[in-house]
Amino acid sequence: EGLLEGMAGVFGRDHVFFGSFPSEVRPESVTHEAMALVRRLAANDNIVMGAQAGADSALERLHRGHRFDEVLRAVDLVRGAGLLPIVDFIYGLPDETLDERRATHAAMETVAARGAIVHSHVFMPLPGTPLAKAAPGRIDPETRALLERLSGSGTQTGRWREQERTAQRVAAFREQIEDR
Repeated sequence: EGLLEGMAGVFGRDHVFFGSFPSEVRPESVTHEAMALVRRLAANDNIVMGAQAGADSALERLHRGHRFDEVLRAVDLVRGAGLLPIVDFIYGLPDETLDERRATHAAMETVAARGAIVHSHVFMPLPGTPLAKAAPGRIDPETRALLERLSGSGTQTGRWREQERTAQRVAAFREQIEDR
């Protein structure tokens, strides 16, 4: 509250944004109180949160610190506050099983049905992270079809096509460096 009040005092409420792209909030941190503060002291009309996957097993393996039911609770709280929930999902995660991928598909459908926008990303191994040496993500045909359908309905956004190409370029560059 102090941070938002201070920022609004310096820049004016119309220039204060909290929990909107490119920043995001953790789903388990979304509360009635936090949403009331955003409504009162910030200008954003949406809250971006990182679900990343729809399967609790994948969330545990990634050490996310939340379960998917907390994402659903957060989506409902954000909508209840009159804000648009935007939920990040990552496709092509390392060691993702078919069941986990399908759970993520179902999760995407569920959050979209609850009035959220699905924000799509392709897994990209980033230097300095625990998954830096993992293979870049690829979007399988089933996921691609779902993303295309959600894009057509206006409930999906993201630059996943471009990210898939970029992830492949990053991996190729990493291999060149390692071969030296």
